[in-house]
Amino acid sequence: MTTQQASARTVANWLAGLGLGAYADEFARADIDLEALALLSDADLTELGVRSLGHRRKIMAGLSHMAAGETVDLTASELRFVTVMFCDLVGSTRLSLILGAERFAELLDGFYRAVNQAIDPFGGYIAQYHGDGVLVYFGYPKGLEDAAIRCVLSAVKVVARVAELLTPHGERVAARVGVASGVAVVNGHKGGRHLEGGRAFGATINLAARVQCEAEPGTIVLAETTASLVEDQFDLHPLGARRLKGIDDACTLFEVRGQRSPELGAAMLSRPGRARFVGRRTELVQLAEYWTRVLCGGSIAVTVIGEPGIGKTRLISEFLTPLRAQGNPVRRIVSRPGGQDIPFHAFLPALERDREGGEEAPAAIMRLLDDASGANQLERRQRRTQLIAAMVDYFAGDARNPRAIWLEDMHWADPSTIEVLSALVRCKRSGLFLIASTRAPLPFDKFGDAGHMAALELSPLHTEDAGQIILDILSDASESAGFVPILAQRAEGVPIFAEELALEMRARLGAAGTDGTVPDAAHLMSSSLQQSLQARIGQLTVARHLMRLVASIGRDVPVSLLRDLWSGKNPIELALIEIVETGLAELKLSRRDDQENHLVVRHQLIVDCAYDMILTRDRMSIHSQIADALENRVSQGFAIEPALRAGQLERADRLSEAAELWAAAGRRAAQQSADAEAVSLYRRAIGLIPRCANHDSEWGERFEADTLLAMFSAIVGAYGYRAAGPDVLTRIQGLSRRLGGPERVFSSLFVRWLQIATQGDIDTAHQFALGLSGIADADNTGLQRLMLHRMIGSTSMFRGEFVDAKVHLAAFLDAYLPEQHAHQLRQFGVTDNFVTVLCCQAAIEGISGTHDSTVGAIERAVGAAEASGHAHTLCHTLTFGASLPAAIRGDWEMASRYTHRLKHVTNDRGLVFWKLFDGMLGGILEVAQGDHRSGQAAFRQAQEALEAQGFRFMGPTFKLVMALAARYSGVSLDLDLVELQHELLAGERWLVPACQALIGSPSKA
Repeated sequence: MTTQQASARTVANWLAGLGLGAYADEFARADIDLEALALLSDADLTELGVRSLGHRRKIMAGLSHMAAGETVDLTASELRFVTVMFCDLVGSTRLSLILGAERFAELLDGFYRAVNQAIDPFGGYIAQYHGDGVLVYFGYPKGLEDAAIRCVLSAVKVVARVAELLTPHGERVAARVGVASGVAVVNGHKGGRHLEGGRAFGATINLAARVQCEAEPGTIVLAETTASLVEDQFDLHPLGARRLKGIDDACTLFEVRGQRSPELGAAMLSRPGRARFVGRRTELVQLAEYWTRVLCGGSIAVTVIGEPGIGKTRLISEFLTPLRAQGNPVRRIVSRPGGQDIPFHAFLPALERDREGGEEAPAAIMRLLDDASGANQLERRQRRTQLIAAMVDYFAGDARNPRAIWLEDMHWADPSTIEVLSALVRCKRSGLFLIASTRAPLPFDKFGDAGHMAALELSPLHTEDAGQIILDILSDASESAGFVPILAQRAEGVPIFAEELALEMRARLGAAGTDGTVPDAAHLMSSSLQQSLQARIGQLTVARHLMRLVASIGRDVPVSLLRDLWSGKNPIELALIEIVETGLAELKLSRRDDQENHLVVRHQLIVDCAYDMILTRDRMSIHSQIADALENRVSQGFAIEPALRAGQLERADRLSEAAELWAAAGRRAAQQSADAEAVSLYRRAIGLIPRCANHDSEWGERFEADTLLAMFSAIVGAYGYRAAGPDVLTRIQGLSRRLGGPERVFSSLFVRWLQIATQGDIDTAHQFALGLSGIADADNTGLQRLMLHRMIGSTSMFRGEFVDAKVHLAAFLDAYLPEQHAHQLRQFGVTDNFVTVLCCQAAIEGISGTHDSTVGAIERAVGAAEASGHAHTLCHTLTFGASLPAAIRGDWEMASRYTHRLKHVTNDRGLVFWKLFDGMLGGILEVAQGDHRSGQAAFRQAQEALEAQGFRFMGPTFKLVMALAARYSGVSLDLDLVELQHELLAGERWLVPACQALIGSPSKA
């Protein structure tokens, strides 16, 4: 840029600051540079095309300021958006005549002090004391993202403080305030008396002065430019359009009538300047390289790993802030402490906010979640699959635009949140940048191909960088320079420790400096982060109880809940202000009237430290109060997770109530098919029973029995049939028999039957089922008899008693009415029992039927499984009702086709249990194709993994099918067929004839 071009641009900026930027081109064409600008006359302006008298007067007024010595260094000028306050003392002329010069000067000094005390906490800068008026800038020289809100809050304080002033005669005085926002020309001029940081010029400053003239005593009037920025935070009364002196167009004005949120002032005070981001350049460069891959259409998942307080959040925030400023969508998903057992808890707040914002996609996702809660088991699992797919599609976003998802504190994530994260990683959506912070590496092996994943492990900062953090915080303390190296060394490279040491030191320097002494750093400095945090928390006065409440609830707490719990002598607003002024927490204001403001503690370490400072005897009382307050909020219609209330009740030692709520939380998780979370929650409930005062009562036993039964289904869904263990099943059976009740008893007996069968003890399972005939006959509904047919039919089949098996299976199908029984049978097992019966028929046809009858039976079973929409049922059918019967018949092409489908479903849904059966079948097919080494290795690996889980069911059968595959391909296996025959005779006798045929017949080789 040439010197002439630079000069023209500064002139253009000066004109824009006056609100007259439209004339910039005319000035440039006339070669009006900085030197010529100062020489212009009214006639010159007319010749330049400035026809409006008002516009010429504005320009001449600006030039007169320059001529009067208020030199504006336009070469150092820039355009800034500022909010300007102009306030004056009402009736100053009359007061000066009544009081006389000396007393009026004293009153004016009091007025100035009141204004200064009101604006200083909110970051305002006094630009000029002008007789009875004061000109204040917000947003310059220090940039403020919420300058307009801060300015209006200051104006409210100004009016209130000035109203407290009295004249020597006892007369109250008043101020009136005008506020305007807009672009102004600012510069670094140092000669001003009242503002060393620079001056601002332009139409916005003039507008604020004119608006002030329209205000009544004791009121605040806003220009429309400011009103539009604060209308969500303040109640505004429209004054209509007014003609203001020196301004051509009518201006719409608004009077401030009040603020909508009582926490607004504290929220503005809770945003102190942070220490500059330092260090981590290598990590930022690495993240930038990953982002470049995303810009080129790639996909990347990055994990930032580090100990608490090491700076994970700050690093990610520093990296993502400019991306967001460039218009790239950035999502922040946060896992909270205590949310590990609440399904999808990290994603729910974002979905709720978007739904309240009117978006349809998140509303549909939330409906899926709500619908799942009222559905039967199979429907819930189907909807869970749809839910996760919908969440992935929504959060992954449009592949045409680069975007980022920040998943914070994943070490607190629940299994369902991890499942969504896993699916997001696996989807590899073009242009998607996933970045997660965690204390330990995430299980990438569960997420699929690791080729598009990366990890950054943060180490401590260099001492010099820690010193820079400390220096930034102590910059206002003149005695601080000598402390920086000592504090930096003590911080040990942990950023939050460096900040806490500096904040503690700043507070102590302020207190020690009142007597003129300079304290010794070694005596003031804490030896640990915990000690430093305790010192700062201990300095709280009004907010001490508030900090205890917050620490007992969590890091992020609705202010309305704190109001319900507040019992201090002072208003809670004072406590909020104190807690945020110390930097321990900040207030997050809601964007909408129907959303709550939240108090957010700066770091979880602060919460933990504050909680550790509460005496045990006091904790129980506090938690009890919180539990009651949460219960009251539930009655008012607030949606509060049962697990959150249960945690408070447990800490309050109200154990029976807590156990009931833990179980309720488990049922809620199970209804959402979040089986892993449900198991954890049920165990929390059961674990409290021995500690309950009424644990040995009928309530205790009934509660335990029902919870164990509910937990069993969740365990099977999450970890497989054998994961519950014999002790759990024995306990269920014993409790059920003692308590009685046909439904509870039969459910527990079915669970026991499943356990015996999955251990491979077919004969015992068969006899067990036969022994239930008397119980089933007593059931008037016929449901238990229906299930008994399914149970006896299954064990008869495995025993090779196909005639009896067909009779019982047919009896089940004849009595089964979908509209009546489909829902009722969901309580038995985790797969559809109707489909299981069809699988048994397909297996029998595979052994004893024709090719056509086998194909027909397989197709019926697979079709019913697909219609169920249940992934576990489909995998069960593809394994036992399709691939296995086809392989037994020697139809390896059909077996391969169904095994391929099984592989697709297990990979797509991440079903680890069924992947093992896919591994065994895949190994068998490799052997059938002649690759016996690879096939045997895959088969053994999968079978050993199943046996390690205690799942021996069908082991001999799969070995026999492996032998059939070897015979077909002509390869030899290290398999003793005689020993295998003995294994089959022990239970799974249905394939003994096939084994005997192999023993008596040579292979194709």
